Amino acid sequence: MKLHEAFKDKNLVILKVSIKDKEEDVKKYKNDFNVSSPLLIDDTAEVANAYGVQSHPETLFISRTGKIIGRAFGDKEWDSKNMRRLIDDLLKEK
Repeated sequence: MKLHEAFKDKNLVILKVSIKDKEEDVKKYKNDFNVSSPLLIDDTAEVANAYGVQSHPETLFISRTGKIIGRAFGDKEWDSKNMRRLIDDLLKEK
């Protein structure tokens, strides 16, 4: 994932959470798409429920204090210039 690599020195943590998928399918996805960020398996949907995730894919922006500061629904072009600018702005927030 280019975004993960671009922001790795700026305290951005990207975690992908797979809900109710089999471990072998998650590993295949990670290998097939060369995913460099951690990919966690939430086989009980405990994490999804805790954060109120209602659709897939859903992206949560979580502040350094653990507060959800934004949500995005559906697939996005996260490596675009506009998304990089948005993430840069979010990282500047105190």
